[in-house]
Amino acid sequence: MSLQVLTDLHQEVRRLYIAGSSVATGDLRLTRLLPQLRKLGENAPVFNRLADAVQLVTEAKPEQASVKLLELGTLLHSILYTQGRTEAQGTLEDVQVTDTRGVTAVPYRKMKALIEALTERGPGRLDVIRQGYKDSLFQDFRTHIPAVAALEDGYAEIAEFMHDEVIPSIGPAIVPILYRQLNLQGGKGDARKLSLIHRLQGPTIAGLILQAAGEGSAEVRIAAVDILGDYPELEDVVLEKSYERKKEIRRAALSALSRLGTDRAAGRLFEALMGKDRELAVEPIQACFHPTLTQRILDQAEAWLNGFDGSYVKTEAAEQLSVAVQCLKGKNDEAVRVFLEKLLSSPAFMVKETTAVQQYAAQLLLDMQQPESYRFVESLYRRWGGKHISYSFQAALHCLSPEEVYDKFDPLIRRGKQQALAKELLRTLHDLTERLALTVYRNTEESSTVSWDPRWVHLFVDINEEELVCRFVREPDTKVADYLLKKAGVAPQQMKSRTVSLFFALFKIGHEETPELLMQALEASGGKQFYYLDQDKLALMSLLPGSYAERLEKFAHQLAYESMKQQVLEVAERLKTKTSDESETGKGAEWTEWIKSKMY
Repeated sequence: MSLQVLTDLHQEVRRLYIAGSSVATGDLRLTRLLPQLRKLGENAPVFNRLADAVQLVTEAKPEQASVKLLELGTLLHSILYTQGRTEAQGTLEDVQVTDTRGVTAVPYRKMKALIEALTERGPGRLDVIRQGYKDSLFQDFRTHIPAVAALEDGYAEIAEFMHDEVIPSIGPAIVPILYRQLNLQGGKGDARKLSLIHRLQGPTIAGLILQAAGEGSAEVRIAAVDILGDYPELEDVVLEKSYERKKEIRRAALSALSRLGTDRAAGRLFEALMGKDRELAVEPIQACFHPTLTQRILDQAEAWLNGFDGSYVKTEAAEQLSVAVQCLKGKNDEAVRVFLEKLLSSPAFMVKETTAVQQYAAQLLLDMQQPESYRFVESLYRRWGGKHISYSFQAALHCLSPEEVYDKFDPLIRRGKQQALAKELLRTLHDLTERLALTVYRNTEESSTVSWDPRWVHLFVDINEEELVCRFVREPDTKVADYLLKKAGVAPQQMKSRTVSLFFALFKIGHEETPELLMQALEASGGKQFYYLDQDKLALMSLLPGSYAERLEKFAHQLAYESMKQQVLEVAERLKTKTSDESETGKGAEWTEWIKSKMY
């Protein structure tokens, strides 16, 4: 009570020091403190002295107020000084400090926004953190404690970014802070801290990991058990944990066993596959390349397949066979290829109910990237009446010449684009080809590992597949140019995505009217069609010759939003720097890099 009154009086005296003694006479705030001071003065005479000093200030004449205020302040500070303590309770302990090499010349005003993004809540913080990482601000020790605290951020994307990118980039200097803030009974944030300690120090903290695996909270135990896979000498512990009651612990233990890769680990993974942990075992087995394990899975899958017929498709055997096929992902052994080909050649298995597994097996054969597997998958659609034609087409691109691919699949599309096989082929072609905007400045060989027969573009013109025409056109062609011009003439001022693709295609073949058509479309829009400018539109504008810079500037001033106007003005300024060659071709090293930066 008495200390609070002294503190309140100190604040009021300090206020009057700043405001000036001329306003001290009759001050109501000081007057309200007098009854409390008089009451306390009944037990401690010093408060009566303070009360008298306050009364003298409030009743002083203006010319005497400064002296009386100074006397009150001197007395008050003397009393407050006697209330302080210089001794500290407890024993002295050494304090861990961070690496002093983390001192930089970055001013705090630049660091402040980053530290607030790490320690506070609200939207937009991830962008600030990413920029700070890009600017190397995390090399400054002032960010280290907030960085570790951000591992517990409620926004998972921030916490994961700190774990995956930021803190590893700081290095061992941050390890003492990780240790100091680690709580084995904590949550996901502490699991991340444990993971980072191991990552930064290597397999040298077996004691801590064992303690965390045995005594930690659920999240910390899961992280610790997974880390045990880097300690071969602790294999017995991992095997024991793989039988834990908690599912997540068993999952982490199986993952650890896959990294150990020993005979015992492989045996336990196969046991899990055959038991109740079948689903949990798939990813660890995919990551484990123990030869005996792969062969055991193939032998078991072979036995299931041999006993398989169409009546079993909904039984346990069908599900087991599906999981066994998933376990073969990433394994390019000859025996694996032979089994998958046998699987996709089995009439009993090639039924509607197993379609998903069939597709998975076909994709595994494609992923092997072997001539034999390509040839087999290419034959699938003929073997099974058109089934899996998407996979067959992808395989054909790798095992047949461009001319052969076209000759085989062109008739299937020309029969009618609404037929099932044609629809599937067209969907596959869309999936396999990049957006035209990403290949404008690349040669065909640079943009794709696949070579295409030039007849494809005429096929797409004939069946009116506009986007595929834009993607496949490479050289000047009267038929294709007429098609593109006709399509581009449909409401070009709206500048929809299809219109942008058409203009890109016209620029690619070097059609001389394209710059003027594009500029007219922009001017016709009056800027009203643009609510935002994506990277494709900006890149398209950059293809204009330098002579269009002034018209583009005028168009920029028609735009409703300042941010869009500045973007277009930037393009216009760069147009002014184009050389004559660049204006004619739309290329040039500096221009290419700048436009790519706008597209990605």
